[in-house]
Amino acid sequence: MRIKTIAPPSQHLATLHLNPPMRTNVTAKGRKKMKTAFPIVVAGVLLVTASKGLAQPIIVTQPSDQFLSTNGTANFSVGTSGTALSYQWFFDGAALGGSNSPSLSLVNPSPAQWGYYSVVVSNNTGSVTSRLAELKVFMPALHQLSGIEPQAGGSMNLNFAGEVSSSFGRYYDLYPVDASSDLVQWTPLAMVQRANASLDTLRFVDTNAPQFRQRFFRTPTNQLATPDPAPTGPYAIGTFSMLFTNTSRSNATFMTTFWYPAMAQAGVLPAKFVDPQIANSVYFNWTNSGGPNDSSVAAAFYSHSLSNAPIAANQAAYPVVLYDPGSRCQRREQTGKLEDLASWGFVVVALDTSDTYLSVYPDGTLVYGQHNYSTLQGIMSDINGRVLDLQFVLDQLGVLNANDPRLGGRLDLNHIGAIGFSLGSSVTAELALRDPRCQATVAVEGPWWDTNILAQPLGVPYLQLISGAGPDPDPFEDYDCADERLLVHDQQLTNAYWVKLTSTVENSFEDVALVVSPTEFVTVFGTSMSGQYVPPTRVTQIYRTYVLSFFNKYLKGEDNHLLDDPPPGYPEIMQSLSASTVSNSPAYPKGGLVQGNDGNLYGTTAYGGSGNNGTVFRVTTNGLSTTLVWFNGTNGSHPMAGLVQGSDGNFYGTTDCGGANENNGTVFQMTPTGVLTTLVSLNGSNGSHPYAGLVQGSDGNFYGTTAWGGTYGFGTVFQMTPGGALTTLVSFNGADGCAPLAPLVQGTDGNFYGTVSGDSGNGFGSVFQVTPAGVLTTKVVFVSANQNPSGGLLQASSGLLYGTTECGGILNLNAGSGLGTVFKMTSAGALRTVASFGGTNGSHCISGLVQGSDGNFYGTTAGGGMGGCPTGGGGTVFRMTPPGALTTLVSFNGADGSSPQSALIQGTDGNFYGTTTYGGPCGGGTVFQVTTNGVLTTLVAFGSPTNSP
Repeated sequence: MRIKTIAPPSQHLATLHLNPPMRTNVTAKGRKKMKTAFPIVVAGVLLVTASKGLAQPIIVTQPSDQFLSTNGTANFSVGTSGTALSYQWFFDGAALGGSNSPSLSLVNPSPAQWGYYSVVVSNNTGSVTSRLAELKVFMPALHQLSGIEPQAGGSMNLNFAGEVSSSFGRYYDLYPVDASSDLVQWTPLAMVQRANASLDTLRFVDTNAPQFRQRFFRTPTNQLATPDPAPTGPYAIGTFSMLFTNTSRSNATFMTTFWYPAMAQAGVLPAKFVDPQIANSVYFNWTNSGGPNDSSVAAAFYSHSLSNAPIAANQAAYPVVLYDPGSRCQRREQTGKLEDLASWGFVVVALDTSDTYLSVYPDGTLVYGQHNYSTLQGIMSDINGRVLDLQFVLDQLGVLNANDPRLGGRLDLNHIGAIGFSLGSSVTAELALRDPRCQATVAVEGPWWDTNILAQPLGVPYLQLISGAGPDPDPFEDYDCADERLLVHDQQLTNAYWVKLTSTVENSFEDVALVVSPTEFVTVFGTSMSGQYVPPTRVTQIYRTYVLSFFNKYLKGEDNHLLDDPPPGYPEIMQSLSASTVSNSPAYPKGGLVQGNDGNLYGTTAYGGSGNNGTVFRVTTNGLSTTLVWFNGTNGSHPMAGLVQGSDGNFYGTTDCGGANENNGTVFQMTPTGVLTTLVSLNGSNGSHPYAGLVQGSDGNFYGTTAWGGTYGFGTVFQMTPGGALTTLVSFNGADGCAPLAPLVQGTDGNFYGTVSGDSGNGFGSVFQVTPAGVLTTKVVFVSANQNPSGGLLQASSGLLYGTTECGGILNLNAGSGLGTVFKMTSAGALRTVASFGGTNGSHCISGLVQGSDGNFYGTTAGGGMGGCPTGGGGTVFRMTPPGALTTLVSFNGADGSSPQSALIQGTDGNFYGTTTYGGPCGGGTVFQVTTNGVLTTLVAFGSPTNSP
């Protein structure tokens, strides 16, 4: 980490302001004794002049004193008589808000709530005040070991006393047990762990006890709490931390922590879980995010590792695994997982980074990291610096192996792997590309920020461990900065594994998931696609098992075949893929449909086939599906758009990747029987990654867009003859737009109209016009009211152009940029918003519209719908009248499909047809039919061998 010590950011802690208290004085014992500013009541009654028709308030039963621990509930109440009564409770003379009730309950009160409580009962006749009831709050006696009771046969009972604190009840207790036969020579016996919430006797067997006439045992009596389940390997774990300075990188200084197989030592307690300064930082303090402050809990935790314990001598050398953390995170964010790997005979080295929020140096210096994530260049600079630091550590390991007695020369530097979490996944993948010393890498919930990974396979064994937070491919993946992670997986040639867990989110893989309560976790980190959660201990178990199996296979040569196929004992694994010659079922239709001259429907899936490169399919209106083309990479891969049938009867389309020129994508022709011809392999200079489909112009040529490439790298508009001669008409330069993701439409004036999702101005996108000769004119630059058009335009029967935006419109607390709009405009650029999505009627429309034979408009939204949260849900099919009145026809629920991302078509039978990219019975998306009244029929369910619904 670069040494740039700055003041930590403000915590902006919320303060609850109560009414000022009445006059008080402090007694000699330090408790507040009230001097009331209201009349003192004798026998609980204050007589006042009565109003006609009302019975005066009288307190019949006074509130009683309460004496309890923080785990209880204080209940104050008064019995009263009278009419039209109101109640105001006070704490030490200060009025309590929201307390108009004859009772007051305080759940799990803290010592700060120790004091005097009273209530004023009133109506129009006057008021009466209760006695002062005192609440005394005591912390519970700590849960601790009360004694060890030896039993026959070498067993012992560990007995416990005290209470289980609510702060630690869901965690574990550690008991490092030592044994001795003479009370002088103690030897480590075991690190016993049990659930903190249990108070029953724990029995442990000392198998060596029968060899001695007498046997003694000891362990600390105080509570050693930890959030992590016990390591599963045969080794004890040693740990130490040290400061590195990379002098080749402007004196970049950063902390590292080592975990390694160790020899346990008697009388040595486990190391602390985290530095206390970090425990009290934003890592464990979510007060501002809606959750409680857990800093004091985190500061009390211990790990399973022994500081500076000697390295185990069981093996001559141990393979090494590097760990790179997530953005702004710190090296100990997955301590429990890394310790487990060390317990199986690996040396793990974790690094802080230049953007780590807070590092604590050995001399106590606090260093706050810096980052620049506002631009892609800033992200790439951070990744590059991290890679250099990893390589520096690899250089230094040889020196440490020779000179550091804690490592004892037992580092196997011929077998090195790496794990990256979140942003760290991009770092460790880049390390594998650059440095042959890295022989295997694991990506845990990684985004991909370097497009070289798409163009160049890693060349080393590679495991992606993915959460179920969102779909893959991701409909909202930002193609101007991030590579789609499933594409990255499919680009690997061999030994690549993809393991996706249902009912998880990114933070499920961190130790923080084990620290916070389930309620706190949802408040702070959100919910998964399923709306449910796999318990964090189970996620930890799966993580440990798969990572261990992977590194055992590729760094030790030990294969338990877990990676071959998920066994029945892992129902949480919703998707398991490996790079092989096995043909995958068609899945994830992102593009729309076209009805051919034969009456059948034709479309594409982004995945499926050998190498998972995607397919072209045909389906009848009765649901009979046939796969016509399996892409193989050379002839294209991952078609993201639908097809168009040319005037010659053949179909034409694009693939986002693949082709003969460094994976830049293709334009192809296909006969109705499935004979494929690659017409163009894009090369970057003439465009790359055509995300949208084609349109055939009135001149017989085809017109389309590429999301990237061209002269400036921001995308193109091109013209192509039916024979495949391509001409670049427009190269976007950023100022006039970037990233055209939608198909063009030819207007009645002969010009083509399209949208770009971004630009170098406000970044909200624009609408452009381009002549067949390539003259570009920007017609509309979007502002905050309409943001980021991803779908194509439609020229309605009125001559107006209609389109959609992914964001903008009505602002929402859960989506500050809005949930999307429908707009209309003239060819001259006069624009008007006609509808805004609000969540229950849909959200994030990333497809275009179709005008039905009834004159109304029909479309889809990728999110929202009835039953979904404002920014979630499975998406919708909607109808809109020309003035903009929206009607939801279908709300997808996942089982019948999820996230439609393409425009509908109206068939010759009058029904509408479309695709959902995800969901359905098999999870791979669907082809559906919907009537004008909203009756939905699933025709094809992708993801199964038969594709039957």
